[in-house]
Amino acid sequence: MALFVVGLLLWLISGVVFSFAQGWEFGVLITLCLPGILVWPFVLANQIVLPKPKNSPEPRALDFSRANVLQNGATYTVVLFAFFIIALFITLGISALTPFSTAGKMGIGIILLPVLWGLCVYHYLATSSKIKILAAYSVIAGLCLPILVLFPL
Repeated sequence: MALFVVGLLLWLISGVVFSFAQGWEFGVLITLCLPGILVWPFVLANQIVLPKPKNSPEPRALDFSRANVLQNGATYTVVLFAFFIIALFITLGISALTPFSTAGKMGIGIILLPVLWGLCVYHYLATSSKIKILAAYSVIAGLCLPILVLFPL
């Protein structure tokens, strides 16, 4: 426990030193990336090679049937386009309600849009009733439209 506390203090002190030396933007970036970079020598030192498994499964055959291609194309379209538009409307609606300047609202949008898009897509792909999920998120995005009209960015 004592080594953990000492290591944590050294990490925080190095963050302050990096911030003074390089500016706070680069100092915070280096400080946050430092533990992830320092772990790789230990990973490489403790790496072992496992023997090849005796019963490896056969890969599935490629299926280019019309139904499968259409289903995958529809999923691609919904995930890439529909959920992007839905996440965009929800992000803009949430950003419009924040009390920040335009730059702050844009910053929130930059952070929030990929997170919402990913969560919507994950929820869509994880459920069996895909039409209900798409409809529910479309209704939520539709509820954000009056917010965008009443509270412009």
